[in-house]
Amino acid sequence: MNACSDKKPRRLILILLFSTVIFPFILTAEGITILRHNNRTELLIDTAGILKPENSYIELEIAGEGTIELNNGQESKILRFSAGKKAEKIYLHTDLTRIFPESISITETNKDFDILSARIIYEQQPSSVHPADIGHIIFSNFAENNPEGWNVYSWNLIPEVLIFDTVDYVVQSRLFKRLAFFVEKPGYTGRLVPNEELEGKHGWNAHDYRPEDLAEFFNMAEKTVFPLNREELVLRTLLLDHGIIKTADSKGGFEAGRGAVLSVSRETLPNWRYRFLTHECLHGIFFTDSVYRDEMREAFAELKPEEVEFWKHLLDYRRYDVDNSYLLVNEFMAYSLQQPVEEIDEYFKGFLYKRMIAARPYESDFVENFDRNFPDSFTSAVTKIEKILYSHTGRISGHLANLYPAEVESSFFDLFPRI
Repeated sequence: MNACSDKKPRRLILILLFSTVIFPFILTAEGITILRHNNRTELLIDTAGILKPENSYIELEIAGEGTIELNNGQESKILRFSAGKKAEKIYLHTDLTRIFPESISITETNKDFDILSARIIYEQQPSSVHPADIGHIIFSNFAENNPEGWNVYSWNLIPEVLIFDTVDYVVQSRLFKRLAFFVEKPGYTGRLVPNEELEGKHGWNAHDYRPEDLAEFFNMAEKTVFPLNREELVLRTLLLDHGIIKTADSKGGFEAGRGAVLSVSRETLPNWRYRFLTHECLHGIFFTDSVYRDEMREAFAELKPEEVEFWKHLLDYRRYDVDNSYLLVNEFMAYSLQQPVEEIDEYFKGFLYKRMIAARPYESDFVENFDRNFPDSFTSAVTKIEKILYSHTGRISGHLANLYPAEVESSFFDLFPRI
């Protein structure tokens, strides 16, 4: 049965064309009324035909920053948004908002605020993939009755990037651990390793994969009749459905499509999970934007030889294949930009240095000499490549989320988690 009774699903799109208004601006379109005041915007929503709010969500195309208050007549939910100067689509799902609103108030906006369109999207059957901001992924409820143990989202900033949010590390490992070793782990790259050999070995706490590596992985599995996990087969189907990999027409097998797949786990503490997801989404940008990728390569090439050598030592300690130049640049970019620039030294010098030396005491002199001779290396690099990030996405280092509950303290985003 359709969520809107026997009516055809409504897709409400309203375009607002206004700039400076000294009186309330009113626009009505298919059950939504927009009232625009000097410092307040109201969206009044006709919910009479919505039989299943859980199958419905609201899309706003919005620019700037401000506060969104949703109200259903009985309770309210307040969110903060930060969409940058260019309009972006944000999505209000009930697993984040907790309610389906009858009205939405937008206040406390900055000078860049504008709203270009709004629509309610009704689904006859719940989709397996929903568009969402990474703030939604971090702060939304995870369905307790989820049979698979994961939710999948299409990133609102780059829709062809899919993000898995898994209930725990066990589920995430069954989806991605073999891929991690096949793509990135020294001594294992290019090999399909059986589950027994992977037992007790650490994959990653979060994952990211580009179409080329995904196609190669599934091609080798098909060619060698390698027994994949059920979860890996489900992943392959989802990648095909969303064009991240494609069936090769002439020779059979698979070839690269467009996009990327990322993953984080609910087993990770929330503030760490936000940092991990920020890191992985930076890879998503790198995978999908060739100009961004080239500019990051150029920035890496401008590092001094001693700085490049340090990055190789650091990433080797983190168990990356440092002979892979693509991976080297990609990780330099993501580790540098995953936290705000003012926290970069705290992360590298106060956190990674100590861990690296504890794990590899023989690296102590190397790390200390590097820190003494290149004290501003990380800050200098981040200051430069943050400009590249901003020019392509409107985002700054450490801040990729554009939607989150108002009760979340800024320290959740601004301070790198202590251990």
